[in-house]
Amino acid sequence: MLVLAFVFAYVAYTDGGWNVAAGVAVLVVSGLFAFLMWESLTDYPLTYRNGDRPALNVDGTGLYQVWDLAPGAGVSTVLEADGGSAAGKLAGDVSVGHGCEEARVRWRIRAGDPADEASAGISRADAPLASGTLSEGERRGLGDVPLRPQPPDAVLLTAVRVDDATCDTTLTWENPGFEGPGHGKFRFVFPVPSE
Repeated sequence: MLVLAFVFAYVAYTDGGWNVAAGVAVLVVSGLFAFLMWESLTDYPLTYRNGDRPALNVDGTGLYQVWDLAPGAGVSTVLEADGGSAAGKLAGDVSVGHGCEEARVRWRIRAGDPADEASAGISRADAPLASGTLSEGERRGLGDVPLRPQPPDAVLLTAVRVDDATCDTTLTWENPGFEGPGHGKFRFVFPVPSE
């Protein structure tokens, strides 16, 4: 898109007249779009390591990890960090999908991968980084959740349905990752992991 904007601006400039103003306007709008797209991405994305594999959806400037939750079902997934040694807090939003009014999902995000900790003979405090219970359509922003005392290599997300409804729902983590000072890795493309 930016290449087309530059070509348009060059043609407008060489043709003269009002086309110069139109070309500059296209460049400004294209630059603003690129900047806003870059701003909306997380600094250090989290990608699937093991456990219940979420569906990976890309929509607009968002990367979504989506878990299907049937009645009474639960999920447990380890997501690993792509770098992030300078990260200071979690990123993104956790939400429960629409279509099942009675659905209630208890979720929790904690630092570390239990398999790594068991093999190393260590145990982190069981206190979650973030947790809560969400109903249909509710959302919880994670941008205020500090990574204490330092960013982990991975996080464990667990979720369970705590309602008696017979309909299916979803738990979605939009732009899962860590935020750091500045913008971490410069990302104009989505950090889609290889399958």
